[in-house]
Amino acid sequence: MPDQPDRIEQFKADLAELKIADPSASKDQLVTRVGAAGLVVGVLLGVYAYTLSYGASGDNAAQQRDAIVVALIGVSVAVAGSALYVKGAMSSFLRFWLVRDLHERRAQTDRVVSQLGGTLPGADTEAS
Repeated sequence: MPDQPDRIEQFKADLAELKIADPSASKDQLVTRVGAAGLVVGVLLGVYAYTLSYGASGDNAAQQRDAIVVALIGVSVAVAGSALYVKGAMSSFLRFWLVRDLHERRAQTDRVVSQLGGTLPGADTEAS
């Protein structure tokens, strides 16, 4: 495509005009980091619960029940952390994808209208 550099520059200008926040500085990055930390903490709680239950003697049922509770908390934290991680990672990707899709559709509409010999509604038709 001979007009590829122009399209890229137009896309960059449109992104700057929309003032989309940089994903590295946004809340999505924070959510992703919190989710990853929750995933790690959940796994560590599971390992701790395993060692807690393994070290319990057969007569100490209270300690074994405590280990089960800690393990369930660990699984819950890991599931919530993984959900937050996926949400944060996908939202930044989908935001960029949506802007790119809108730009491509607008360019396609412009090409169709120019082939039909018409003008876009709301376009400046006067040169004065």
